[in-house]
Amino acid sequence: MRAPYRVGLLGLGHVGGALARRLIEDGERVASAAGRPIVLDAIAVARPEGRTAPAPLLPADAVLTRPHMDAIVELIGGIEPALTYICRALQSGLEVITANKQLIAARGPSLARLGPLRFEASVASAIPIVETLAETLAADRITSLMGILNGTTNSILDAMAEGADYADALADAQRRGLAEADPSADVDAHDPAAKLAILGMLAFRRRVDPSQIERVGIRGLDQRQLVEARERGLVVKLMAAARATGGASIEADVRPRLIPEGASLARVAGAMNAIAVDAAYAGTLELHGPGAGPDAAASAVLADLIRAARGTPPSAGELLASLADQPPATITPLGLQTPYPAAE
Repeated sequence: MRAPYRVGLLGLGHVGGALARRLIEDGERVASAAGRPIVLDAIAVARPEGRTAPAPLLPADAVLTRPHMDAIVELIGGIEPALTYICRALQSGLEVITANKQLIAARGPSLARLGPLRFEASVASAIPIVETLAETLAADRITSLMGILNGTTNSILDAMAEGADYADALADAQRRGLAEADPSADVDAHDPAAKLAILGMLAFRRRVDPSQIERVGIRGLDQRQLVEARERGLVVKLMAAARATGGASIEADVRPRLIPEGASLARVAGAMNAIAVDAAYAGTLELHGPGAGPDAAASAVLADLIRAARGTPPSAGELLASLADQPPATITPLGLQTPYPAAE
């Protein structure tokens, strides 16, 4: 078996902890899949005092400069200091695996030009949509995509359809750990807009500025709207959707929409995610799975680690790198009727 593939981990929160457990408790299966052992060599956390960890706890600078390291896994989130750490790692020749949707959406193309960048976990957690778009469908022509990309709002909308008001449904989601104390990234649709920007770049091979995607969140919905919609055979879902319009333009937005209850996306419940892709030759493909949770996200991070250890090219990163010199695509909203009527 080949020499171990040595990894430094930045961040030991819920996802980082789940990844560390998989690398240790499932080490033999991971090594078999990768063709070599994957070794967690060092971990950086913001406050190491009194913490125990399965590898040495070091400052981030020390992890980034540790000798014989092969890759850095960034699970800090946000823009800084993650951006600085990722740039340093890539510029020093390390592979980078990240789940940071905000950073990939905003800076992915320029970062991917610096070195091998992998980000399967940045969209829809365990659903393998990133490499599917970049590699499996690379020779196809994708005309549109849509999906439920935020499990928090999906759970809240389910509760409201059962009769809970927005405030109570949000509070319950916060108690269950599905929503942050400040839920604005989810309920104001910033989170699914970032994910849609990533998917749009991969699907349409155009650079997308996430700030240009129109978004309408769920704060303005009344519980009665959802109950009445259900009585009419409709389900309200926060839908992220985009389609290619030719040239340098893309239509895209995120907003609550009314979906017929017989449609497969209407049956996506709780924290689950789903993505439908329309391709010229492959046809319509739908992927469903857990869109949140430490184990689901760690599964996607581990898949990228295994690809890196095997020497598989970072297809999605290379695709983003090819977009770095493009001007951003012109983004216009899909509007109130397509792909489904807006629930507003």
